[in-house]
Amino acid sequence: MDYEKIRELTFDELLGTISDEEKALLYNAIEADSQARSIWESIHGDRPRLLADASESFAQHPVEEVLTNLHKRSRILYVRKACSIAAACLLAITGSWYLLRHYTNNGQQPVAALRNNMDSTIRLVTADGKTIDLSADSSGIQVDHTILNNTHQTLSIDARHQTGSGMNTLTVPHGKDYNLLLADGTQVQLNAGTTISFPFSFNGTKREVTVNGEAYFQIAAKAEQPFIVHLPGNTISVLGTAFNINTYDSGSVKVALVEGAVKVASSRQNEVLKPGFEITSSNTGMTTATFDPDKVLSWRTGVYTFENASLQELAPVILRWYGIIVMMDNQRVSSRRFFGIIDRNQPLQAFLHNLEAADGVKSHYDQNGILHFE
Repeated sequence: MDYEKIRELTFDELLGTISDEEKALLYNAIEADSQARSIWESIHGDRPRLLADASESFAQHPVEEVLTNLHKRSRILYVRKACSIAAACLLAITGSWYLLRHYTNNGQQPVAALRNNMDSTIRLVTADGKTIDLSADSSGIQVDHTILNNTHQTLSIDARHQTGSGMNTLTVPHGKDYNLLLADGTQVQLNAGTTISFPFSFNGTKREVTVNGEAYFQIAAKAEQPFIVHLPGNTISVLGTAFNINTYDSGSVKVALVEGAVKVASSRQNEVLKPGFEITSSNTGMTTATFDPDKVLSWRTGVYTFENASLQELAPVILRWYGIIVMMDNQRVSSRRFFGIIDRNQPLQAFLHNLEAADGVKSHYDQNGILHFE
């Protein structure tokens, strides 16, 4: 019995972040093992004191100081599971950022928050110029000799009789995410504000796609038909299977390799990446460093982890994930630094409420649905 795991799952249960599978695992453990049950009961019984300690901690120390100290003790603050840190500190950070994960806005998000002029349609434009709305489930869409199925936020392609190789463009707008299953079996998870151009079938000696935004690829192995991903100013030759690409920052491309190997090439140089490393390519060249999967890949579960980030730096994330434009009305607030997460599975209002509760950062929406930090 992994008793440390029991402690972590119990804290997840208190935070309301435990999955159904993890809850079943926890409850089976406390039924089968008396020590596991004792740990579970002890933490639940101590919850009022832990919350009181958290409240006292934040009353005595600025939130940024508490979070900074906590950050030094545990590099990963919180992504999907509670870190193995002291109970009082865990509940302290919970009090600052995550205690309101169950928070629901009694009122409605401002109707204007998604501005009328902002396209919220997941859209496919075929090689012959036909536009297909993929925002709602639909199956059996026929384009020439290709059958498209759009179910469960995934577009899959049956192109057994397709002979053309024209490029089709899929656009995922702000506030949405989407999945693509290519004809060769390659799986692509697309983050908000991302476009990908691809053929319905790969008939040549290479499989080529073009991406702008952020995407996670799991490549179907075909040694005789290499997979190529074109990015702004860079090209990835896939020698492996699983990797993440990010081109959100203008003039910069990031490629993080999970499995296999990829070669990243620019006009100046090329590098072969190994698993566990991320390459950043810009006008000044390429740099390679290890990466933290819990940070780089957490977007796949709807979580954005930020460390020492300003609200100005978080504004593009809020726009991508919620489709809401952010304005900074106070220079002092815009330059302050924060640690934490944005969970797109929760309403944005929960995050805004936490900001105000933890550090007095106030916000409001104007009549056009623009979010202002005061």
